[in-house]
This record gives sequence, structure tokens and C-alpha cells, in this order.
Amino acid sequence: MLSEALMAASLLIAAYQDLKRREVEDRVWIPAAIGIALALIFGNQLFFTLVKLGFVALIVVVATWYGTLGQADLIAFVVVGADPAPLSLTLTLGAAAVALAAHIGYLYRKGQIGRSLEIPVSQFEKEWKWIPKAVISAGVRTEVGRDVNEAREEALAKAVEGSTVEVKYGVPTVAYLGLGYFAFLVYALISNFQFFLTFP
Repeated sequence: MLSEALMAASLLIAAYQDLKRREVEDRVWIPAAIGIALALIFGNQLFFTLVKLGFVALIVVVATWYGTLGQADLIAFVVVGADPAPLSLTLTLGAAAVALAAHIGYLYRKGQIGRSLEIPVSQFEKEWKWIPKAVISAGVRTEVGRDVNEAREEALAKAVEGSTVEVKYGVPTVAYLGLGYFAFLVYALISNFQFFLTFP
């Protein structure tokens, strides 16, 4: 239980930071790292944990190759995969998918996704929720790389005063995973309370 409480603490704080400013501080993951260490050292589900981490590693490698997830998103996937409960990854991803679908539907109705948006560079600098696709200066459109970890800095480097930035909405993946993990813990607590009295 202690290991899962530490992982949940990191994920919930990271989810809050991701929703608020789309950036997660590195120190947020310290409790999760301790929780993962406890789970691997003292847990009795090492085989399941390693299988899940192998699956998560595949997601991380593909996402890194295509640059589709941010660094905090990848760390959150690893944290969820390291939970010692056999169904933790499946139930967390299922709950996260429900949160994602509900949020995407809401954003689509508001018109924030599903179409191309151009915003002034001054607005882009202030709002971290946007992922840049291109910078438009004096009618000239300059593409920005697809890697979400580098695209923001690249767009700001290419922009000049009066530029606009073609953007898409950057979904808060860490927030979805944090909510999904919290939903899994609530389900596990209700269905198997004794599980939460065990160490780690």
C-alpha cells in the first residue's frame, strides 16, 4: 500500500501541474521512484510488474521515436506500469481513456480541436496548452518539428514580433493517467480492502 500511495501522490500532483501549466517539475516524481523501488524490492508480483514494464517500454520507445508524448507523459506511463497489482495498467488505461474521451468531446464542442488555429505569438508564449505546427511571419509559413519536447522552443526561436503560430491543442496526458490511476485505486480499495493493508 505504501508503494501505491507514493505513486499516487506523484501522479496526482503531476496531473494538477499538467492541467494548470502543461509542465511537470522533475521533483514531483521522487515519491513515485521510492514507491517503485519498494514495489520491486518487497513486492510479490515481480513477474507481472516486469511484463507490464516491458509493455510500457514499447509505448515509450514508439512515442519517443515519433515525438508524440512529452517527457512527463512517458514517466507517468512508467509509474503506472510499475504498480505491482496485475490489473493496474489495464484498469488505469481504461479509466484514462474515458477521461480522455470526455475531455476531447468537450473541447470539440468548444471548437478548440478538430480545426487548425492561428494565435498571436504573444498568446502562444503565455499559454502552454498549445502545440505548435508552424510559425507564420509576413505571410511565410515555416513548419515546426513534430517532437512535442522541442517544438515550443523551436517555434519561439523562429517567431518574430507580429508572427502568428498555427497550433493544435496539447491534451494533458499526465492528468488523464493520474485520474485513471486514482480511479483504479478507488476500485481496488472497494473490491479488496485487505490488499491495502499489506506492505509495500
